[in-house]
Amino acid sequence: MNICLIRPSTVLKRLSITVKPSAPLGLAFIAAALRQAGHRVTVVDAIAENPEQYTILKDDIEINGLTYAEIVARIPADTDCIGLTIMFTNNWLSDRALIDYIGDHLPGIPIFAGGEHITGMPERSIRQTRHLKACVLGEGEETVAELAERIFADEDLSLVEGIAYRRADGQIIVNPRRKRIREVGTISWPAWDLFPLQAYRDHELSYGVVKNELSLPIMATRGCPYECTFCSSPQMWGTRYFMRKPADVADEIAHFQKLYGATNFDFYDLTAILNKNWIIDFCKELISRDIRITWQIPAGTRSEAIDREVASYLCKTGCTNITYAPESGSVEVLKAIKKKVHLDKMLQSFYYTQAEGMNIKLNMLIGLPEERHRHIWQTMWFLVRASHAGVHDIFPSVVVPYTGCELFMKLEKEGKINPDSDDYFERIIVSDTFWGGYFYNDHISAPAMRFYRLLYLFVFYFTNFLFRPQRIWYSIRNLWQGKPVSRGEQRLYEVFKRNTLKKKKEGVLTPYA
Repeated sequence: MNICLIRPSTVLKRLSITVKPSAPLGLAFIAAALRQAGHRVTVVDAIAENPEQYTILKDDIEINGLTYAEIVARIPADTDCIGLTIMFTNNWLSDRALIDYIGDHLPGIPIFAGGEHITGMPERSIRQTRHLKACVLGEGEETVAELAERIFADEDLSLVEGIAYRRADGQIIVNPRRKRIREVGTISWPAWDLFPLQAYRDHELSYGVVKNELSLPIMATRGCPYECTFCSSPQMWGTRYFMRKPADVADEIAHFQKLYGATNFDFYDLTAILNKNWIIDFCKELISRDIRITWQIPAGTRSEAIDREVASYLCKTGCTNITYAPESGSVEVLKAIKKKVHLDKMLQSFYYTQAEGMNIKLNMLIGLPEERHRHIWQTMWFLVRASHAGVHDIFPSVVVPYTGCELFMKLEKEGKINPDSDDYFERIIVSDTFWGGYFYNDHISAPAMRFYRLLYLFVFYFTNFLFRPQRIWYSIRNLWQGKPVSRGEQRLYEVFKRNTLKKKKEGVLTPYA
């Protein structure tokens, strides 16, 4: 069976403070699983194949990457089935239009999709499109292989665990979920040979901070044992946490370093450093094999396992950038959102990692329904302490009720969001601009929240440069040279580059062209 997998273009506003698109790890796993099952797989990576093209989706909302017509033109003529990765809810307005555009222009070819957004609202995803045949729910490797076989044989899909699908009579069926893969070390390594890696190198596309090198994402663990109310992980993965063997992760790094010349690896784990012994054993593997790379933890991690010894090992093995995720500086708020972190221990961990020369970023949230003014000021004080401890960057993200998370279900029940309305999706798109975001908080007004968000940034960076004045000159130099070394510098540089970029296709006004 010939299967074409698609990584759609991404949706953003011109002033979005968003990270650069990176190689789609989940889709690369799916590609490997389908190929292992005997299928011929091709990939259309709509971002990497034209990362400097922006076209108008609606008003001042743009898509970055190939247009719908360009994507369809790249789908091989002998394709039997098409699959899309749909991870992020902010892309759904474009993704659903793309699905129907493909279905209109390539009638008769079954289309399926998977990812966190799809898993969070499978019935609605099918109902809001005309051509989406099936949704893969949660961990997809085993599910998608069985789904492809059933589609190819034109067999009943009712026995395929882990999918939702549209029957011939139009009725939408959601099957029971499939059990998680416990032996994650048995999962085939990502099929990066199907992706335009040279484009990722040339355009420095990476979730972490890279400079003129190939960076690949990697995952050492799957799942997260915690149940934060704002996170869709429990719906996508469940709360079972499985770790690969340190030697297996080192094997993968060595393999892709030798095969493609990858020099940096970004760990996409939901909770990358949870077990102290595991991370030390992994570092020892890199040292004993003399694997010389840089690696980063840009997605956020916990702090309990990072003491002075662990920080030393991280530095010795090339860990350059690390992101912590305290989310709030208020113990009351952390308890309300089920975020089980100890702020004082995290602060101590900051001292250890900055002493080893690593670049530290914090993920913070603002606009949680539980927040009051006093919680904002408690977080402000935590940011000052973090600044003093050596943290380099913060980014206070507006809280977004992504599909499938506990917060989403609560707000939907209260009638505060309507996922059948485009307004819900448009609110998400504007959430990562400096002066945007929709707030689901009844205690603090939206203008006050926006002011507090800017105040977070001002207080943190003012104290940061006050405590370490040399940093401001380093940042100016790095931005001037176009060589950001921190996540904050990277975001600013990308916004500047995106807004000064001369369009390569001036006549393209819509994604349909």
